[in-house]
Amino acid sequence: MTLFRQHAKSEAASTLTWAIVFGLLGVFTVYMFEMMRSSGSLAELEKTLENAQGVLKALVGNGGQSLLSAEGWLAGYVLGGWSSLVYVVFTAMFVVGMITREMDRRTMEFVLSLPVSRTQLLLSRWLALAGSLATVLLAQFIGVWATVGALGYDVSLGRIALTQFNSLLLYLFLGSLMLLVSLFFDDYGAGTGVMLGIGLGLDLLHMATGESTGVMKSLHDVLPFSFLNVQAIMIKGTVPWGDMAILAVGAGLFLALSIWVFQRKQITV
Repeated sequence: MTLFRQHAKSEAASTLTWAIVFGLLGVFTVYMFEMMRSSGSLAELEKTLENAQGVLKALVGNGGQSLLSAEGWLAGYVLGGWSSLVYVVFTAMFVVGMITREMDRRTMEFVLSLPVSRTQLLLSRWLALAGSLATVLLAQFIGVWATVGALGYDVSLGRIALTQFNSLLLYLFLGSLMLLVSLFFDDYGAGTGVMLGIGLGLDLLHMATGESTGVMKSLHDVLPFSFLNVQAIMIKGTVPWGDMAILAVGAGLFLALSIWVFQRKQITV
C-alpha cells in the first residue's frame, strides 16, 4: 500500500485537475441540452445529424437515438461519443508516466533498489491508475447528477452510474494494454506518442467503422470500444454483464502479461 500511496500522491495534482475538468464538462454538457431544448434548436440539430457520415457522425451523432430526450442526449453527448477521446488522452498520459518516465529519467534502477519487487511496483502503479480513473469518472458523475437534479430531469442515476462503471472497465482494459506496450519504450516522448496513437487510433477506428458491413463490421465488433454500451444502458436499461466481464478479464490478462514482461526487462543505468 505504501507504493500505491506514493504514486497516487505524485499524480494527485494531475488527477485533481482532470477531475475538475470532467466535473465541469458534466455540468456544461447537460446544461447545453437545456439551452438547446429551450431555444428550439435541438430538433434542427437532430435533422442535420441524420445526414452526417463516418467518424463525424460518430463524434457528433446520437447513436440512432432521439436527442429530444434527456436520456438520448446523455448517451450521445455526455457519457458517450466524443467524450471517450478525452478519457483516452487522460489514460495514455497516466500510463506513460508509470514506467516509461522512470526509464527516461534513469531513476528506475533507484526505485528497484528499494525493498520491493517488480511485481509489487507494477501492481501499485496499476492500482493508482484504477484509482485515478475512478476519481475522474466520479467527478463527471457528480457534475451530471447535480445538473440533472437542478434542472429537474427524470433520469435514472443508476443507469448513469452503471455507464460510468462500464467506462471504468473499458479504460482499465485500454490502460492495461497501453502499459504492456509502454514497457518496450524507454523514451518518454516516443512512449507518449505511441500510447496516444494506440488509444486514439482504436477509438477513431471504432467510430469510422460504426456503419460498416462485412469484414469491417466484424472488426468494429471486436474493438474494445464496442464493449462500452452507453446507448443500451441509458435508453434500454440493459445491464451488459457479458461485455463488462470481457473487459475485466482482458484488463487482468494484459496486466499479467505486463508483469511478466517487466520482470524480464533490462534496466538501463
